[in-house]
Amino acid sequence: KVGAFLGHHATTKLGVVQLQRTIATAERDASGDIAALLCDDGERIPGDVFLDASGFRSILFEKTLGVPFHSYADTLFNDRAVVLPTPRDEAAPLPSQTRATALTAGWVWDIPLTTRTGNGYVYSSRHLSPDQAEAELRAHLGVGDVGTARHLTMRVGRVAKSWSHNALAIGLAQGFIEPLEATALHIVMATVEAFLDAVDANGFTPAASGPFNDAIAARYDGVRDYIVAHYRLNQRGTDPTGYWAEARALAQLSDPLKALMSAWFTGADMAALVEQMGIGRYYNAISWHCLMAGYGTFPDEHRLVPAGPDIERIDLHKIDDFLDRCALNFRPHLTHLPRHLKSRDTR
Repeated sequence: KVGAFLGHHATTKLGVVQLQRTIATAERDASGDIAALLCDDGERIPGDVFLDASGFRSILFEKTLGVPFHSYADTLFNDRAVVLPTPRDEAAPLPSQTRATALTAGWVWDIPLTTRTGNGYVYSSRHLSPDQAEAELRAHLGVGDVGTARHLTMRVGRVAKSWSHNALAIGLAQGFIEPLEATALHIVMATVEAFLDAVDANGFTPAASGPFNDAIAARYDGVRDYIVAHYRLNQRGTDPTGYWAEARALAQLSDPLKALMSAWFTGADMAALVEQMGIGRYYNAISWHCLMAGYGTFPDEHRLVPAGPDIERIDLHKIDDFLDRCALNFRPHLTHLPRHLKSRDTR
C-alpha cells in the first residue's frame, strides 16, 4: 500500500513515468557500465543511472555486474519465516507497540494493524523444518488449522558494494538483516541520502563511490553486530532444538562486538569505546547498555565502578509516573482512530 501511494504521488505530482515491465536481464557497454534493461518481451530500456530494487534476485548487481555477496549466516542463523495474519479484536484497544517473542528456534513478531494482526515466525531451517515452524507458530497463536500460512526464504547478508559502475543497489537487492530491529527501511533511507550527498560532493566518480561503499558496508555490519548480540547474550534454559545454546556459544564475532562485550563484562567505559570506534551512528552507548542489561548479563560485582557524585540516582517511582503520563498521549489515538476509520469506510 505504501508503494502504491508513493507511486501515485510520483507519477501524478512529480512527473515520473512508470513502466510495468518484467526485466529479464541487462546489457553492458564497453566500459562495463549498464547500458540498458532488457525486458522479457524483448523491449530495450536504455538509461544513464540504474537502481537495482529487484529483491533477492539482485538482477543488476549480482547477475549482471557480478558484485559478490557477503553472507552473515555464520552468526545470524535465521533464514526462513512463516507468516500467518489473524483477525484483530475490534472490541479491544489498538495496541501502540509491536512484540517480539522468542520461540524454540527464533522469534515471532506481533504487529497490530487496524484491519488485522500481522504474525510471523523468523527461524533457522537448520533447527526446524517448515512444517515444524508452522505448527509451533499456530500453537503460539492458538489458531489451530485456521488460516493459510505463507513460507518465506531469506538470505541474510549484503553485497560487497552498494554502488557499482553506474548502478545503486537498494532494498533486498542490496542486503537483508533479519527484522528483529526493523532496520530495512532505515538502511534504504540511509543509502539514498548518502548516495545523493556523495554525488553532490564529488560527482559520479570513484572518489565518491569508494567512501560511500565503505560507509554503507560499515552500517550494515554495525546493525548486524547489534542483532548478533541479541542471540549471543541469551540466557534461555530449555532448548529442545539446541538453537539458543549454539547462539550463546558463538565465537566468530566481529572485532567491534568482541571489544564491546569485553568492555561490558570488565566494567570499562563503553560510551568512550563506542565513540572511539565511531559506531554510535548505528547504535549509541545507551542502546548497548539497554541491550546487555536487559538480558540480565552484568559484570562481576568487584568490577563495577561506584557511581560518583555527578551521577543522578534513579527514582523508579518518578520513572513509572513519567511513563504513565506518556501513555495518556495514546488514549485519544486509541479511541478516535477506530471511529475515524469506520466513518471513512462508510463514505
